[in-house]
Amino acid sequence: MGLFDEQLAQVSAAMEGWRRERTARDFQASVSPPWPVESSLVLEEDTALELGNPALASLFLLLWGETADVEDGRITLIGPDIPELQEARAPFALVVIAGGDFADEYDSYRDIRDAVYGTRLEGLSVRMMPSRQTIWCRVSVGAMRKGLCAADIGSALIDAIKEVEEVRAAEVLFVTSSVEDVRSLARPANGARTVVDAMMKMYQEMNYDCDECEYQEVCDTVMGLKKIREKLVDRKG
Repeated sequence: MGLFDEQLAQVSAAMEGWRRERTARDFQASVSPPWPVESSLVLEEDTALELGNPALASLFLLLWGETADVEDGRITLIGPDIPELQEARAPFALVVIAGGDFADEYDSYRDIRDAVYGTRLEGLSVRMMPSRQTIWCRVSVGAMRKGLCAADIGSALIDAIKEVEEVRAAEVLFVTSSVEDVRSLARPANGARTVVDAMMKMYQEMNYDCDECEYQEVCDTVMGLKKIREKLVDRKG
């Protein structure tokens, strides 16, 4: 049993629902993303499109599991692709799923998270707020003209994540369809945040007095957290 089994099942169910409704499109990540890698600060006056503007819906979710749980290289898009969006603002969700063997969950989480945060593409400015699980992107006029699309961003993210030593597979989900579709992922996002917060507390505080911990309930139900606690208690002893 892994840390995010429940959240992975919830995201998988949502994706299956969208596929049944024929609103999902799948792409395969390219081996060498063709879009130029470059750190960009897209100013408001040079912005053609905003994804995840705070005035709309925004969500970022990072999960991991066993390699078999991940469709390696798959990029799933729910809603219009970037060149197809007609409005200057659109709701946006990004779900990143990594698969592999994670012996040290704390270090693995930080490494995968940093790989996502460190992904840079020409004409794309990204601001993430981990504590709120939000992502706000600006696409420049030049990038829109050149045809930046979800497959370009997804390929770059997958390539970056698979640079992490423990990662064997990675896939990405984008949602641009509606505020309601983005918000439908709030349940797994909230659950994942609670699991990560509990894990961080165990590693950082090294205090295992469960009776006094606000995460006792989640630790009692998530087998992966129980295993982490047992491992850290043995290490401390």
